[in-house]
Amino acid sequence: MSSRSGSGEAARAELERRVTEVTSEARRALGTRADSREPDLDDVTGLILSIEGQLAELAPDGDWRAAGESHAAQLERLAQRHEARAAALRRVHEALARLREMTAPGTILSRAPKELCSSSTLERALLSLVRNGRFVPHSACFRDDPAGAIAAVEALQADPPSLEYPLIEADLLRRRRASIITDAAVHPRVHRPMAELMGWHSFVAAPVLVRGEVIGVIHADTGPSGRALDVLDADVLWTFATGLGDLYETASLRRTLRRQGSELREFLDWLSAWSSDLAGASIELTEDQGQPPDPPGELEIVGSATDVDDRLVFEGLLTRRELEVLRLLARGETNSGIAAALVISEGTVKFHVRNLFEKLHVGNRAEAVSRYHRLVRVRSNDA
Repeated sequence: MSSRSGSGEAARAELERRVTEVTSEARRALGTRADSREPDLDDVTGLILSIEGQLAELAPDGDWRAAGESHAAQLERLAQRHEARAAALRRVHEALARLREMTAPGTILSRAPKELCSSSTLERALLSLVRNGRFVPHSACFRDDPAGAIAAVEALQADPPSLEYPLIEADLLRRRRASIITDAAVHPRVHRPMAELMGWHSFVAAPVLVRGEVIGVIHADTGPSGRALDVLDADVLWTFATGLGDLYETASLRRTLRRQGSELREFLDWLSAWSSDLAGASIELTEDQGQPPDPPGELEIVGSATDVDDRLVFEGLLTRRELEVLRLLARGETNSGIAAALVISEGTVKFHVRNLFEKLHVGNRAEAVSRYHRLVRVRSNDA
C-alpha cells in the first residue's frame, strides 16, 4: 500500500511541475506578466482561451483547431495503449503470484503454460526444457483444445529439436529476449516439423533463465483466431518468462534446503545414538605396570551354536551397540524387547536396525539374522 501511495504522490508532483512549466510558457507566448503563485484551474482555462483567441486571429479558417484535435486524438491513443500495457502486465504478475503458491518446481513448470494463457490474449503456449543440447517439450496449454495440447507435447517429445544454428531458438539462448517470428510456415530458421505440428503462422518465443543460464523456452501464439502478434505480446511473454525463471529458482532452493534439513536431522539422530553408545560403554582401568592385561575370559557367544566370538566376526563393521542389537534380533526379540534389554528407546533401536540393514546389505530382519548366522558359521569353519 505504501509503494502505491508513494508512486501516486510522485505522479502528482510531476503533473504539478508540468502544469507550472506549461502555464509559464503560455504567459511568455502571450506576453503577460509572470505569476509566482501556483496556477489553478481558472488560470489554466483563461490561458487556453487567450491562446485560442490569438490563434483565431492568425488563422481564421480554423486549421489550427483541426491540428489541435488531431494532436489530442494521438495523445488519447497513446494513453489507451499505456493503460492496456499496464493492465496486461498486471495480469501477468497476478498469474506469477498464483504460481508462487506452488512449492514443487515440477508443478510450477507444468502449470506455467495454462497460467500464461489465462492471463493474456495468447491462445496457445508451449514450454520446453533444455536437455543435452535439445529443447524437449514439457507442458502446453491450448485454450480451447486441452487434448490437442497433450498430443502435441507427446509428439514433439518423440523427436525433440536440437538447439543449433540456424534455429531461432538457438539465437534466443544468445540474445535472451522475446522475439516475434512471422511467416513461420516458410521461415528458414523455424523447425519445420514443429511448425507443421503446431500449425504456426506466427509465434512469439522467449527463453527462461535461472541464474543466468537458459533452462527452457516458451513458445506462444494467438491460435486459430489469427490475430497478428505485436510488441505487447512480446512484452507479456518476456515478463512471464523472467518471472517464471525466478519462481523456479526459488522453489528449487527451498527444496534443496528441505532435503538438507532432513539429512541434518538424520545425522543428529545418528550422532545422538552414537553418543549413547559411548556413554554406555564400559571403561576398564588397569595399573600402569608395563604388563599387558590379562587375556579375556570365556568367549561371549550369543545367538550362535558355535564356539566363535562374534565380536571377531563383526570387528570393524559394527559398533558394540549395533552388535548387541543384532544378537537380540537373532534371538527373535522385538524392538520393544530390545529397547527394554538395552535400556534405550524404541526410536534408537529402529535407528540401529536401519544401520544394520545398510552395513549388512540386507532388506529386512530375517535377512539380517540369516546373515549373522552365516558369517558366524563361516568364521567357525575357518577356525
